[in-house]
Amino acid sequence: MFYRISGLVLGLAISGSAAAEPNMFGQTGLINMPDARLEADGTLQFGVSYFEPYLPLWTNVTVLPRMELSLRYTTIRDLPTSLGKGFGDYKDKAADSKVLLLKEARWWPALAVGAQDLFGTELFSSRYVVAGKRLGNTDYSLGYGSDRIDGVFGGMRYRPDWNSNLAFVIEYDANDYANDFGAAESGADQREGAWSYGVEYRKGWFGIQLATQNDDVGINGYVSIPLMKDEFVPKVHEPDPWTHQTPAAAIDQWQTDTGYAARLARTLHESDYRDVRLGFDGHTLSASLTNVRITHIGRAIGRAARIMLALGPEQMQALSITYTINAQPTLEYHFTDVRKLRRYFEGMLSRGQLNHYLEIRYADPWEMAHLPQDAAEFASAQEEPPPATRVRRTEEGHFVSFRSESGLLGGFQLVPFNLGLFLNDPNGAARYDIFATAGYTRKIGPGRFFETSARLTLDEDISNVTRPSNSTLPHVRSDIALYRQEGQRLKLSRLLVNQYLHPARRTWGRLSAGLYEEMFAGAGGQLLYLPARGQWAADVAVDALRQRDTEGTFGFRDYDTVTAIGSLHYRIPAWDVTATARAGRFLAGDKGVRFEIKRRFRSGISIGLWYTRTDGDDITPPGSPGDPYYDKGVFASIPLSSMLTRDTRARASMSLSPWTRDVGQMVVSPGDLYTDFERALHLDASATDFMSRFGQ
Repeated sequence: MFYRISGLVLGLAISGSAAAEPNMFGQTGLINMPDARLEADGTLQFGVSYFEPYLPLWTNVTVLPRMELSLRYTTIRDLPTSLGKGFGDYKDKAADSKVLLLKEARWWPALAVGAQDLFGTELFSSRYVVAGKRLGNTDYSLGYGSDRIDGVFGGMRYRPDWNSNLAFVIEYDANDYANDFGAAESGADQREGAWSYGVEYRKGWFGIQLATQNDDVGINGYVSIPLMKDEFVPKVHEPDPWTHQTPAAAIDQWQTDTGYAARLARTLHESDYRDVRLGFDGHTLSASLTNVRITHIGRAIGRAARIMLALGPEQMQALSITYTINAQPTLEYHFTDVRKLRRYFEGMLSRGQLNHYLEIRYADPWEMAHLPQDAAEFASAQEEPPPATRVRRTEEGHFVSFRSESGLLGGFQLVPFNLGLFLNDPNGAARYDIFATAGYTRKIGPGRFFETSARLTLDEDISNVTRPSNSTLPHVRSDIALYRQEGQRLKLSRLLVNQYLHPARRTWGRLSAGLYEEMFAGAGGQLLYLPARGQWAADVAVDALRQRDTEGTFGFRDYDTVTAIGSLHYRIPAWDVTATARAGRFLAGDKGVRFEIKRRFRSGISIGLWYTRTDGDDITPPGSPGDPYYDKGVFASIPLSSMLTRDTRARASMSLSPWTRDVGQMVVSPGDLYTDFERALHLDASATDFMSRFGQ
């Protein structure tokens, strides 16, 4: 398994006394048994427990209002494994789910069905149905299970009036411990199940449970994060909107002295706007720009509008702002009456009233290419060098990083510490990779960017993996250990040119050539289409690729391929869930479909999973002839703006997936258009009019 931490993310969640609590294996429940309760929608929990001989690390999320998903990595103490000395005690991965079929009402109980250990080895597989009814301060549960949960189970949880954070739990444990995998060696066969007793305490973001069963004592501790909270930390260090009072220039002054446009361009740059182009036709002040820090497009437009009102011509009548992504025009905001816009910012006009003087539409590349002549003249004012930008520490999902930025788009970034974790290698339960990265991006033409990055290995033990891959597919990913064992510690990980295009309204493209990633180089492109209305999008990416050698320079292996992936994305607004299907030819030449589903919570955090079915026969265990392995995994993307005192577009990402698999693999995109546009537009599309937080 591969689990990469690209940032240090800390969050605090405040919640009152919850009706639901996690059990020892991470599902909401009693002690060892599930119940019919779910945490509040969007609750994410991380925990660790121990009840001899099991030590699970677990996470649980209420991914939908009536559904929870759980993942756990369980160590079975005192049970040896045949995988080698470095692996230690036997370890097992499992996924659980629970669905609430019926909410509790006055006369009937809540009813839920669930499953434990859905995929893989299924050592702890169970299916169950459970009912729950709350009477006063006591919550009663009664259920029936099959497989490991063998028959009737139930219990109750009591919360005293004098301390609602405290609870006492009694349950009847129906787990068939005697038939657990390796029960005789681990001692699980000595557990009798039956009656268990526990006491638990929950305060804010932290909870703990102590339990006893016969002579055994168990403990379960966890943290809880409410993903439906807009932000966890107030924006106390966020700059105030522009409020400076400056003398306004008359129209004839603007048209004869480009210094006024230059002043406006510099002020926008100082407020984190980049790639600024300005124009004025005697009636409308126009700007094309992007913001490298502010998360919501609506908020970025609002702050830019304040600056343009303050520093623009005194008699201008309208304001037009085009927001760009990858230096390509994306959204046009046209305010037809600047007097009404001023009154809105002064609090004298409502948003509903402002809408009568506002038009928002997807940008038309033809209109952007044919600006009025005098607008083009004013645009040249931005060619004056912007104020020098010194190297500064940034908050971009890393423990620490440093960045310097150019006046247009791009710059240099140094991340002195990155951590990658690789789990479940046959030669050891965990492997690590500690490395530093440095990257440089420069805009070298209209929509054209040069990008390069290098990595320096500081310390790692992945190179200690000695078993070669036995995959019968081309080794497109499974030789990862060789890329650490061979070559220099300093390697070139990326060197390419991206050309971004905007051929038509709601259509964007990318052409790329160079070193895409550590393992592959090539040339290719992508085309993205967004509809005028509706919640779907489509893109297609085609790349001709050649596998890089392990040295990390400009050598190649004797393997080349062409990947062609068409993707259809559909969003369900009610739950903010996006489903994606990617069909085509993957890295190892296998053909099939990759299904993805993710949910974006109110905090901006996204959690999802994927499952791929292709014609590639991966017989590496647990795959076998006639029953091949199919690629799958889970991922999360965390915007740091909800957890910092200042707005930022930085994100921390992580994934958990097999790291020595070749089936269903994709090349790392040189610049995925759907990801870029979905992250930018989706934040404001949730407000239906791309004006989220416009006045802030």
